[in-house]
Amino acid sequence: MIYWLRLFGLIFIFVCIVAGVGYLLPRSYDFEVGETIDVDPQTVFEKIDKFPQWQHWSQWSAEDPNISFLKYEDEGNAMHWTDNRGKGVMEIMETDPGKTVQVSSKYGAFPEMVSTLTVSSDAGFTTVTWRSVGALPGGPFYGYFSPFFPNGMRALYSQSLRKLKNLCEREN
Repeated sequence: MIYWLRLFGLIFIFVCIVAGVGYLLPRSYDFEVGETIDVDPQTVFEKIDKFPQWQHWSQWSAEDPNISFLKYEDEGNAMHWTDNRGKGVMEIMETDPGKTVQVSSKYGAFPEMVSTLTVSSDAGFTTVTWRSVGALPGGPFYGYFSPFFPNGMRALYSQSLRKLKNLCEREN
């Protein structure tokens, strides 16, 4: 009996240590990706300044078999969706015409993520930079995932920006 109590005590202490460390780990993230596109900046900006245009290049698309509901509101400045993991909403918070679009994203129980898409031009090429900042939810285990979350999101953003590049260059 003493053996089992000691074993249970050790397991309990181990779980408490793992959970305690998880609470102390940082949850914040700040990452960005970019893509150079061989078209004028205005052409690129027109594809990012309203959510219905995102349909053709972003990971949030009705063509995604995981998305069961997708709706636009506020003249294309808001997008609501439901997929097999939950509900999400994105809203355009601010636009600097021809330069930046700032987006607020809320998905399930996750805290808000703020993203900025910036369009700039240099030497005849247009660069689109997509930067996101936010934090993972509280709890003992999300801290362990914080180093991996930006990597997964970078991959999705990069894939979307490559689609945007192909779309813009194909249309010109």
